[in-house]
Amino acid sequence: MNCHYFKNQTSKRPIYFNSQRVPFNEAQALIKKILPDSGFTSAYETISKWPGYQPTSLINLVNVADALGVKSVFYKNEAERFGLKSFKALGGAYAVHKCLEMLVGKNHISDNKSPKIKKMIAGITVTSATDGNHGKSVAWGAKMFGCKCVIFIHEKVSKNRENALKKYGAQVVRAGKNYDESVKIAQEKAKENDWHVISDTSYAGYSTIPKHVMNGYEVMIYEAVIKQSVRPTHVFLQTGVGSLAAGVTASLFRNLYYSPRIILVDPENADCWVQSIKHQEPVACEGSLDTYMAGLACGTVSVIAWEILSKTIEASMSISDLDAARAMRCLKFCKRSHYAIEAGESATAGLAGLILTSNTSRLKQQLKINKDSQILIIGSEGVTDRDIYNKIVTNELLSET
Repeated sequence: MNCHYFKNQTSKRPIYFNSQRVPFNEAQALIKKILPDSGFTSAYETISKWPGYQPTSLINLVNVADALGVKSVFYKNEAERFGLKSFKALGGAYAVHKCLEMLVGKNHISDNKSPKIKKMIAGITVTSATDGNHGKSVAWGAKMFGCKCVIFIHEKVSKNRENALKKYGAQVVRAGKNYDESVKIAQEKAKENDWHVISDTSYAGYSTIPKHVMNGYEVMIYEAVIKQSVRPTHVFLQTGVGSLAAGVTASLFRNLYYSPRIILVDPENADCWVQSIKHQEPVACEGSLDTYMAGLACGTVSVIAWEILSKTIEASMSISDLDAARAMRCLKFCKRSHYAIEAGESATAGLAGLILTSNTSRLKQQLKINKDSQILIIGSEGVTDRDIYNKIVTNELLSET
């Protein structure tokens, strides 16, 4: 059997296997050194007390599993997260919390009714670059905790996503040709204005905040493994800078007793992880980074993510925008599914990667995908731009013809 929307499509682009992967115990020790258990404990204890917190659904895609000949395919539906429609709600907002904690003390939340504390927080400005979802989380966190927020977006970010940022009270500045340029501009403006950068990517001299972001992302897998009892043999993860993949991987190695096979999936025009795994060192992608998978349009890998993923993942591959669109249509319209899932453009790269490799006999064998395999997919976002989503699922954009 085969997924209808892929019509026997196979993986035509190279997949690179990771020669630097280390045994489970070594990898687990490395992860706990980079992201200690205490960091995750603090993140979970904090986030689980926020208004509206509940674990997101873990949906069993029986139709996809049957079509691919595997035991199960589980889809963690982050469209449900805190009303922000993205897993990013866990990272950016928590990092804002930790930033304020560092600046005004650990009791800043419980004491925020104090005029003195409120005045101190109100005088703080946090800032970040974004393609949409991370910035929305930072803006939401700033609004929740009472500080100011300035978000930088590049020229290709849609007007709908810009308006969504403004909804949470952020000052939005459009600057830069792509995400990487916006990151640099945000850094420069923060230095000029004494703002505090809340970035999900790490680089030389900047690692504390991205670690808090990853600790927030770990909550997803804690829910899936501990609360919802999934035991994946394979995990297909979409990659931008790699913070999502690193947070997921850290939590898997923190909460499991074995190494699942982790496959990273890049957009073909922003394939910094494919190139980095190929060359066994971080490689930056040049060019426009054009892709409808807006949240993955990144050209530079996160330093911390590289430290984690280079020692743990099985392989890295890329997909086209059309592949991602096919997976969106599969989730929305598959007649044999009990659920009509509305997944955004950046949510389906992992699912598309799974289907393409499963349709390619050589890769399916190399990755040991078989009737006993239990696959985990992170549905990282819901519909974050309704106009783009509707055009894609109705074939007005990224058409098969």
